[in-house]
Amino acid sequence: MLHMLFRMMPAPVKRLLSMSSRQRWHETRASLWVLPAIYIIIASLLSIVSFWIEFSLRPGWTLLSAFTTEYSLTQTMYSTMLSGVLTLNAFTFNSMLMVLTNMSNQFTPRVLINFISNRRTQHAIGIFNLCFFYLLIVFFFLDSSISQYTIFPIAGILMTALSVLNFILFINHATKWMQAPSITTDMKKQSEERILNTLHYDLEKYRADNPNHLRLSYLPQKEQDRAHKVACETSGYLQIIDFGKLIQEAQKDGIVLQLHCHIGDFLLPDLTLFSYWTTEETSVDQVDEQKYRRMLFLGDRQNEIQDLSFGVQKLKDIAVKAVANDEPGTLKDTLYQLIDLLLSIAKVTSFTPYLSDGENTLRIVMKQEYFSDYLYTAFGHISVYVKNDPVLTNMLLETLVLLARSLPEDKKSICWHYGQVVAQSFAEKFAYEFEQRSFYTHLHTLSVEARDPKTFQKLVQEFIEKGTLPASYGEKRGS
Repeated sequence: MLHMLFRMMPAPVKRLLSMSSRQRWHETRASLWVLPAIYIIIASLLSIVSFWIEFSLRPGWTLLSAFTTEYSLTQTMYSTMLSGVLTLNAFTFNSMLMVLTNMSNQFTPRVLINFISNRRTQHAIGIFNLCFFYLLIVFFFLDSSISQYTIFPIAGILMTALSVLNFILFINHATKWMQAPSITTDMKKQSEERILNTLHYDLEKYRADNPNHLRLSYLPQKEQDRAHKVACETSGYLQIIDFGKLIQEAQKDGIVLQLHCHIGDFLLPDLTLFSYWTTEETSVDQVDEQKYRRMLFLGDRQNEIQDLSFGVQKLKDIAVKAVANDEPGTLKDTLYQLIDLLLSIAKVTSFTPYLSDGENTLRIVMKQEYFSDYLYTAFGHISVYVKNDPVLTNMLLETLVLLARSLPEDKKSICWHYGQVVAQSFAEKFAYEFEQRSFYTHLHTLSVEARDPKTFQKLVQEFIEKGTLPASYGEKRGS
């Protein structure tokens, strides 16, 4: 019965039910309709309170006789204020959408989504709705049998003033937000909040650093032939995995699961979604495979609730557009936000694919991920675009130096390796000695961080032979 009810639910509702409470909270907060709906409810309550004060406490308003207006004037005021607030709202958001559409073409279409999901934007939209719906509801409260009003005119003027003030603040917010540094910073912060916090609380607590110390750890390594494979039934992006429920149900059934795809992967029907092994602890004769399928939610687009690489990819898209539009300043800002996000990922995520239950028994084996994968996602496409520009190549190497200095010791060599790839792909000659010196210094710093001087010496010699660096740099190294 519950299964049939779940299948009849709309896809957005099923998606929300598939999330953990923390994921559901982040997704709800990012939706455009939630906060404005709350403001509309507040407007309804305020209008009821105003109605009660206006008609229940009328004898006490003799001191406010200067603000008292007749019915006809009050009705005219409210009809005028209603049309004015509605026109102001329409003009504001029509203009903003036009500007944001142009910015989407300049940077990435995801700019519009990030602006709409920004909390200050949602509060501004909510306040516009608050003012409009308050005026609308009170307008219908006006009664021709009541000759004079005191609270309604005062409240209407205050709401109109609030709407105008909100318009000014919203324009100021939109103007500041639409600057490139603000866009990239906002994207990075949203990725940290919606990805890193969610994974830290919903996934990292199940990770096991050493699978050899777990019970049943031998199954994925030695008994692949006994695995029961479960195929995907529909196509779409793997958006959410409810790891907590998966582990809970696997522990209850006494099985071990192995996932065959990453979050964010696009899946087609009949592709293997996951495998599982029964053990001596298995408590059921037939494992309900459909139950486990429902804990892996597929959708028609990528999102960043659990997808780490998607947050990195959004910033990378802006960096690529900045290179194409010849905007080195925007590229530099975006690279800084990228390495800040990568550093947060390195600190929060242990990249161990083994998840265990509370009894230290292996329950889930995820598809292996490495920090180098995220580094490639961030800089792989960018390095292709900057290989003919010495200034941008040095900028990318400088970014890798900053990241390497902040990373733990076990990940510094990854930046050094990628720095070698970027340097070796550089296809032009340096026009200025300053560019050569910066190129040499960045590579030297990366090699020092990775503690690999021998490879650095070979690399310098290679660049001297290619003519990228003069022979004096080899002599400098030798001395």
